[in-house]
Amino acid sequence: MSTAPALITPANLKQLLDDKDVKRHPKVLDASWFMPAEKRHGFAEFKEKRILGSAYWDVDIIATKAPEGELQLPHMLPSPERFADACSRLGIARDSHVVVYDTVGVFSSPRTAFTFKAFGHDQVSILDGGLSRWIAEGYPIDTTVPAPINPHSLEEPKQTSHGPIFSELLYSKRPRVESYFIADIEADMTEYPVPELDVQSVRSYEQVVGNSEKGAEGEIVVDARPAGRFHGTDPDPRGLRSGHIPSSLSLPFTSLLSPPSKTEPSYRTLLPPAELEKVLSEALGGKDEWEKVKKGEKGIAATCGSGMTAAVIWLAVQVAGREEAVGVYDESWTGYASRPESVVEQTK
Repeated sequence: MSTAPALITPANLKQLLDDKDVKRHPKVLDASWFMPAEKRHGFAEFKEKRILGSAYWDVDIIATKAPEGELQLPHMLPSPERFADACSRLGIARDSHVVVYDTVGVFSSPRTAFTFKAFGHDQVSILDGGLSRWIAEGYPIDTTVPAPINPHSLEEPKQTSHGPIFSELLYSKRPRVESYFIADIEADMTEYPVPELDVQSVRSYEQVVGNSEKGAEGEIVVDARPAGRFHGTDPDPRGLRSGHIPSSLSLPFTSLLSPPSKTEPSYRTLLPPAELEKVLSEALGGKDEWEKVKKGEKGIAATCGSGMTAAVIWLAVQVAGREEAVGVYDESWTGYASRPESVVEQTK
């Protein structure tokens, strides 16, 4: 059982980082990611400013790539081997307290926290309000040019849009795994054990299709995308069919967040537990349905555009009291709508 809270404040994190025993310091990860249309890149912004000592966790690189000729989907959960390799390179041990943040507030960081949880790493927290709240509350940031973690002396890293590419010689214990990372300090590598994926935390395409055919008798599929894309009235940003999975319910992830703060920079936080319960009850069709979820009588499959903000629903249900009730449909709408055989409904 985890002793780490799901959410921590900037004050909480600063206290942890000020501990005189550096061995007790959390491993802080910037997991910022943006929609392609925003033309922003998390790694580029990480290089400009970040929490001191943090490392960048690139969800598009620490991911599973489908073989050529198969459906190519972004930032799918990494294999256990790739996850372990990433943690090892970043100096994360199995018992490390990992704190994840993003630059928006609560947007992409839950996805990385979910990834850690799915691989059995329970000691993970999300910085509520992210880097923007950290800055707004007056805590220091690092703007120096970060150095690569454990650069190999025999080969200069090549620069790409994602940062330096480290050679396979970098990590001789797993020479076939190629990874890209950047951080403020050179960390001592760990030997993170290859974990097992908790299959109960993830939903496949086949499971989602089978569930939708059950209708009200199946698991509750909850969609975190904006309402217009769910109902089919707004176009899909990736050019896919617009609409939703049959029998699914709409719960835009923004409805689980506070209004933007009036600070500079502005940020959003997760709603308090009581307010989350109210929003979840309304989205699920009433308090009775939410109570079924809380009692373990009904499960939730969270979906979104590409598996990113579905994790905000996962986080909200966790904070509201029932973490184990939620599974994330990893492919989400990008995988579902890319298949010509998928049934797509639109609200009439």
